[in-house]
Amino acid sequence: MGATIRRCCSAVVRFALLPAAFYLALFVVLTYPLVTQFSTHFFADGADGLQNVWNIWWVGKAITGLRQSPWHTSYLHHPWGVSLLAHTLNPFNGLLGVVLLRFLTLVQAHNFIVVFSFVVGGLTACWLCYDVTRSYWGSLVGGFVFTFSSYHFAHAQGHLQLVSLEWIPLFVLCWYRLLMRPSVTMAVCSAFALCAVLLCDYYYFAYSLVVAVLMVLWQGARSKRYLFFARKPHVAPLAVFAAGTLATAGPLIGGLLALNARETLLGAGDPAAFSLDLLAPIIPGGHWRFSHLTAGYWSRLTCNIHESSVHLGVSVLFLIAYSCVKRRRLGLESLSLWLAVWVTFMVMSLGPVLHVWGQPVPGLPLPYALAQKIVPALEMSGRPIRMMVIVFLSASVISAAGMGHLLRGRVGAHCLAALLAVMLLVEYVPRPMPATSAAVPGFVEVLAARPAVDGALIDGVTQDAPAMYHQTVHGKPKAFGYIARPLKRVLDQDRGIREALIDQQYEALRDRYHFRYLVVDVEAPVRTECPSAALLWTDGELSLYDLAPGAPVAGP
Repeated sequence: MGATIRRCCSAVVRFALLPAAFYLALFVVLTYPLVTQFSTHFFADGADGLQNVWNIWWVGKAITGLRQSPWHTSYLHHPWGVSLLAHTLNPFNGLLGVVLLRFLTLVQAHNFIVVFSFVVGGLTACWLCYDVTRSYWGSLVGGFVFTFSSYHFAHAQGHLQLVSLEWIPLFVLCWYRLLMRPSVTMAVCSAFALCAVLLCDYYYFAYSLVVAVLMVLWQGARSKRYLFFARKPHVAPLAVFAAGTLATAGPLIGGLLALNARETLLGAGDPAAFSLDLLAPIIPGGHWRFSHLTAGYWSRLTCNIHESSVHLGVSVLFLIAYSCVKRRRLGLESLSLWLAVWVTFMVMSLGPVLHVWGQPVPGLPLPYALAQKIVPALEMSGRPIRMMVIVFLSASVISAAGMGHLLRGRVGAHCLAALLAVMLLVEYVPRPMPATSAAVPGFVEVLAARPAVDGALIDGVTQDAPAMYHQTVHGKPKAFGYIARPLKRVLDQDRGIREALIDQQYEALRDRYHFRYLVVDVEAPVRTECPSAALLWTDGELSLYDLAPGAPVAGP
């Protein structure tokens, strides 16, 4: 018994605590001095970043405060409310926030989630790499490749749902084990891991399913039994997985597809614009610490640097090439699988039109264009370049194998491995991550001191994302909103409110649309157009008014 406990403790230290500490230390070093702002600034920008801060707050508010589903809110786009099924809600982080907010501030909880995603992303990728390669040190490098990729740091600008990539390697690991050594336990783990992926991002859920299919095809080709999944060892576990996935992910995916069928969703990107440039995996993009050296390239690309910064690095490409050349000595039977995943997602990332040095190359059909016709749901995406997350994952496994082989070699191989490690570190050093102050204007504090349910707010001055963050402080329902896939119907309904605000019809905002609080420029003629309005706060530039002082406004 004592020996067993010692082995378990040793495994926990070696495969959990030490890698986690390693990736945490690297995150602190690579992003320094960001850690010094852990309690004062959000590790995100002031646009999409603050939207994701609202997401964390809203999931907790809906579940623990309002006792309702978080996938619909009446706190945005007042008075109609809006569905959040197509929004990048990443409820996993919201659920984590429910726990964290019991003892942390919203700033600290958000920043913990960001750091958690980097650390656990490296950890789960390391587990996958080790399960495949059995190289401990090579797997640490593989985890580094995945979690400190340019892709990860680029989306840390503000896309918390894409930062939360930590469950993809865990699902791939569980699924790989399920195919190789089928069991009900691994089927349950696979279903829950896939559900965790879904609760972070729809893209990642779809990509994970594609990887799962590729692994099934590979296993069929490897065993020369293409219907192996219908044989006795696999039938029960795969049935359990299917049932578990339908029970956990089915309602959410079904709801999204139903919403897309009955409503017009806006906000999808242009796949031709959000496609991988052929040279982007080789040339560092705008999120590299020394990006000024390559600005002549990445400044020409069709999509912004937060999407186009996806360089793999010469060191990783060398390790992939080295693994292919040494494949017989590598002893990695599944190398063909990871290469197939790598190539498939690299090609699909190119989108419907090939781009080289920022210029389209017409007349060359790409698989993504055909996939769009076969799978209409791709229209909801429009950003094929995000498939690079799987390119980095498969590259991390192959890199782990190549590095592990070098570390098993002689002195010359060890020197080459050290040189590649240094190159990898230089190539992956990110530019400073953004940090947004948690401070709020005075009118937000005044609103926060008012009763929580006494009326809705219309803010005619603050941009939508900061206004959503302000709501996490004052807690009042508000006009408008900033969600990833807005409904055309709701935006059409908002048009009347915007027109009333522009035309200074303040009594109509109160009586027709049921707004009580109004934030406007200090020169707005609120008292002239609405004599009963009471001034609650002003700083000489903005003013906060109560349009119905002394009388709570009922909802519609």
